[in-house]
Amino acid sequence: MSSASKTSLERALDEVLALLHPAQDILNGRPREDRVPEWCVERGWDAFLSELSRADFLAAEQDPASWFARSDAPSSLRELASRAAFITSPRDSPPAAVVSKAPRHIKQRKWAQLSALCVIAAHRFEGVSRVVDLGSGHGHLTRALARTLNSGDSVGVDWDDDRIARAIALSDANDDSTSFVRGDGTANAGELRSGDLVSGLHPCGALGDALIRRARDAKAHVLAVSCCYQKTPSDRQPLSTQARDAGFVIPRATLGLANLSPRSFQGSGTLSDKRRGRRTRLALRLLLEARGLTLTPGDEGRGLTKEKVRHGLEVIAPLACESRGLTLPTASEIADATERAKRAHAQIARFALPRHILARVLELGVVLDRARYLEEAGWRTEVIAAFPKKVSPRNLAIVARAPTKK
Repeated sequence: MSSASKTSLERALDEVLALLHPAQDILNGRPREDRVPEWCVERGWDAFLSELSRADFLAAEQDPASWFARSDAPSSLRELASRAAFITSPRDSPPAAVVSKAPRHIKQRKWAQLSALCVIAAHRFEGVSRVVDLGSGHGHLTRALARTLNSGDSVGVDWDDDRIARAIALSDANDDSTSFVRGDGTANAGELRSGDLVSGLHPCGALGDALIRRARDAKAHVLAVSCCYQKTPSDRQPLSTQARDAGFVIPRATLGLANLSPRSFQGSGTLSDKRRGRRTRLALRLLLEARGLTLTPGDEGRGLTKEKVRHGLEVIAPLACESRGLTLPTASEIADATERAKRAHAQIARFALPRHILARVLELGVVLDRARYLEEAGWRTEVIAAFPKKVSPRNLAIVARAPTKK
């Protein structure tokens, strides 16, 4: 098929796959503290990265693709960065919209996301009779879309009983048109109908794929912004025929890269918070490996929330050891792991920068695969930045209208 006869989404996914395919060793080769990655040495990037000044490193970390594209890096590294920036730039953040003050029980940043999705829904999904919100949490999006579209009988689905109870408690006592039910979103809870608007604001991991599959099976519309792609029990398999034919399988350990952000939206919201968190996780990994454990990437943080990681190694190391049936760590083990992580992180962070160049491209690839899965079945589908990155770095929305019944 000629490029001219392809849809814009098809061409976009082609570009993503063409960039990622020869870079699979970079994607899957996370730097370790004890050696320079082979892919870095083979491409001749190691000397340049290791000699980066602290000022240049900090600047590159903020926006790797843009910084390296303008730098005096080796030509192949500049080319990788330039292509990554070119591919992702058409879906950069939109201008910030004027957003009213959030209701008392909703954070302002969340309110900005809800407001943006409601604007999209009002323009593209007028006349939808019902909203089904998968991974509905406290029901903020469910209620906001139902009000925007004046759609009765809408339903929010979540697996957590406490969140369901909170969603019900926050609902207007006079509003009996929106209900909340327990379900994991992947099966029959909130049974879908043709013509429903299936929504999701940051459904995690496998739920993002399940939402798209269920919507296509039911011939429902879609408005969804995904998050936390790594929260899945196995490697991610492609949905679309286009991605499947290209062998676009992403190892589970690599999926976390698609969720990378240079900014933390927890705590103080600074990049330094993220660096501290990475050093703490590295220290935990080193401590567990010193105990004889063999860990796959990311396994050191199993069962640990970001909140717990922010409390430091002294807090999470006993939790991690106890959950694995190990004796509690000693003060000297914690001190040794902390010092080793501090020394190693500076090198790891520099050699991780080429992987970070590809983070947004990888995320876009997952989103485009989902979008193409719908488009291949006749949905009119777009992938757009729903709100500015400062509101949330996970801002790529799939907006898809199901084919009209004949």
